[in-house]
Amino acid sequence: MIRLLVLRLTVLAVMLLTGNPGFASFRCGTALVDKGDWPVEVQERCGDPDYVVVYPAQVLPGFGVTTTIEHWYYNPGAQGLITRLEFRNGILHREDSLGYGFQAPRDLGCSSGFLREGLSEYELLSRCGTPLSERVYWRSFSRDDRGYPSEAIAVMPIKEWLYELGPNHFRRVVVLHNGFVVDIRTDDKPH
Repeated sequence: MIRLLVLRLTVLAVMLLTGNPGFASFRCGTALVDKGDWPVEVQERCGDPDYVVVYPAQVLPGFGVTTTIEHWYYNPGAQGLITRLEFRNGILHREDSLGYGFQAPRDLGCSSGFLREGLSEYELLSRCGTPLSERVYWRSFSRDDRGYPSEAIAVMPIKEWLYELGPNHFRRVVVLHNGFVVDIRTDDKPH
């Protein structure tokens, strides 16, 4: 009997420690936000996010955007971890930790060494500023692709941002999907 009780408590502890979605929450100071919360509830508990971006995640011909994904970034500085909260159609869906935060990144400048795959859109904008030019195209994704929203097949935007890194450097095309850099290409030198 005692062994069965110990086994059940062990299974419960493992479920809690492995991040079972039913128990997932994000701590903002002394408050908690949970999956299913409304954006206003998160804002009341956590304050204004440092950066917000909204993506149309599904578009139906004749109807327009039917599903949106909204990312809120919280940067606590170099001593804490950046948190990205993902809202789908106005409901908190998930929380991701993106690594250590930063202070005054613009002082460091944008360089080809800084640009890398996996960098968040928020970090890229904070350090490199607004791109010279942008373009967006749409691509279909299946269940196995990164950033898959929830349907079997979805059409999501891919962003390409053009950056000038200086007069003696080639321009860089930074490709973003679902809030992350997925590719960096070298473009022509400026004329």
